[in-house]
Amino acid sequence: MTLAICLLIVVGTLTVKFWPRTVPFDQCSDVYKRYAAVDGVDATFIKDYKVNDTVFVDVTLLEAKDSAVWVMLKNDFEVPNPGPIAQQFIDNGEDLIGVKIIPKSTTTDTILNPYPNDVLAISYLKRTLTIFHIKNDVEKHAVKYYNFDKSTNPK
Repeated sequence: MTLAICLLIVVGTLTVKFWPRTVPFDQCSDVYKRYAAVDGVDATFIKDYKVNDTVFVDVTLLEAKDSAVWVMLKNDFEVPNPGPIAQQFIDNGEDLIGVKIIPKSTTTDTILNPYPNDVLAISYLKRTLTIFHIKNDVEKHAVKYYNFDKSTNPK
């Protein structure tokens, strides 16, 4: 009997630890919904991503699988090309993260979260756009600092 209880506890713990944590499609961001089925884009939605000890935000990650899709994503989000000095760092393998404040993608996003902006983090090296769906200025500043730190202190 004791062995069965111990086995049940171990199985229960492993189930909780390794059970896939997926968010239902209708709870994902409109940006994720728009790009999830686009060929050449790897779209991911993360609920309550930990930015620091006190700030958790929803995040949509868009990764371009080829250069043509990267150009499309840059055009869609009006991402500027890096300057010549930044381009040298990128060409040398440095992953500089650019940050830009963007308006929420749709009226639905604004209705659900009245704060008018999101933060877009751009990785030119990895060809990814990360949209942090923020709710206030505290989250905006935390996300900007997080990305600055990530860019200047790569791990």
